[in-house]
Amino acid sequence: MSVFFHGHFFLDRTFQRRDEYHGLALAWSHDLTRTQTRILTTEAVLREWMNALSDAVTRRVAAAGYNRCHRDAHIEVIPFIADLADAAMQLYGTRHDKNWSLRLLLLRCYGAAHFRQAGFVMNGEE
Repeated sequence: MSVFFHGHFFLDRTFQRRDEYHGLALAWSHDLTRTQTRILTTEAVLREWMNALSDAVTRRVAAAGYNRCHRDAHIEVIPFIADLADAAMQLYGTRHDKNWSLRLLLLRCYGAAHFRQAGFVMNGEE
């Protein structure tokens, strides 16, 4: 079974019709649904997406999409875990040589923990 990580970029393009990548994101979304691809995302990604769509015009769509993500059997939402958020903040505060966003670090920490839990070995680990 295929697994797709559902990030903020993809969500934004799917729901913002004026975005230049809207058509591509929408087609990809339909393909994911058609093939019943399992989707993985995090609570942090969903909250950031809702923040981006907090305008009165898009707020209802964002709330409905958030609820759908939590109800859909093909979508797994990794909950907010304080220890992983702290690990991301630690990296953010100590890696001054990088241009990593906090969102990227959160995704990396959450994703690494999730895949380790599933039995996968991450790059550089024995």
